[in-house]
Amino acid sequence: MNVFNQIKESGLKFLFWETYWLLKFLTAEKFVNLLKIFFQDKFVKPAKINGFPVKLTVDPSANCPLYCPLCPTGQNQKGRKRGEMKFVNFKKLVDEVGRYLFEIDLFNWGEPFLNKDIFKMISLCGEGKVISRLSSNMNYFPLGYEEKLVKSRLNHLVVSLDGVSQESYEKYRVNGSIKKVLEAVKRIKKEKNRQNSKLPFITWQFIVFDHNKHEIRQAKSLVKKWGFDRIVFVENRGDMGKELFVKKKSKVKFKCNFLWRESVINWDGSVSPCCLYYDQKYDFGNAFKEGFYQVWNNEKYQQARKLILRGKVDSYDIICANCIGNELQK
Repeated sequence: MNVFNQIKESGLKFLFWETYWLLKFLTAEKFVNLLKIFFQDKFVKPAKINGFPVKLTVDPSANCPLYCPLCPTGQNQKGRKRGEMKFVNFKKLVDEVGRYLFEIDLFNWGEPFLNKDIFKMISLCGEGKVISRLSSNMNYFPLGYEEKLVKSRLNHLVVSLDGVSQESYEKYRVNGSIKKVLEAVKRIKKEKNRQNSKLPFITWQFIVFDHNKHEIRQAKSLVKKWGFDRIVFVENRGDMGKELFVKKKSKVKFKCNFLWRESVINWDGSVSPCCLYYDQKYDFGNAFKEGFYQVWNNEKYQQARKLILRGKVDSYDIICANCIGNELQK
């Protein structure tokens, strides 16, 4: 598991569901690429990789209607431009990499439903036999979106809902409405029944704070009533960015496998080292301008992989040198 291993998975239902879709979408090309990546990741650890990542995090939108205290987007931090990913660019990316991917996460720093092409993006994933996962605060979900969402065949919807009362919820989800969230989920559930669809699988994600931990027991009892398929509780770690990236160190130790298995594409095509770091000055390149594979094996990417292997900082200013994420993985 990665640094977010504090997420407590619950029940066999999701495991069976995920396994079903992995097998359903499995192709010979994906399987061969998976074997290549697994072998290189476990035994060889090359700086230049023969193959493609098995998972992408793609950010459709860098905008959000909420002002969450621990989110750089919500706090309007500088360091990355705002905008929406164009469908033509998303399609270009999927055309290049999609046949090797098992999953695409359609979220990162913003609210995905703000992108008017989000349903076309989801549908394209399904057409390419790629599992699609989307995380949303569900405060922007206009009437009619429920029909488009179910028709798009999104595999997995993660709903961020940190509390069972408006009083608790709004302490972190500033400017958010728990009523809007529950109404949106209710509409999706009703539309799933109308279309006789099991998709999307809906997860309730509950970040635990001191101000809402007393509502955990009640939340567990409301999962089915409120239209969710399961609930996961995530431990709040405060300012994750400041915890993970510290002042420059001369030596580092890593267990990180991210640079061999996954990649992060922002709304404008910029490729980030991982999904934890916000500032664009440490990006590795641009997948829309250069092509993804060109970036995947460029000098910055290779320097980052070498850094993790050697535990030494070379001449490149790579943010991985300052990451202490390995300490959180132990």
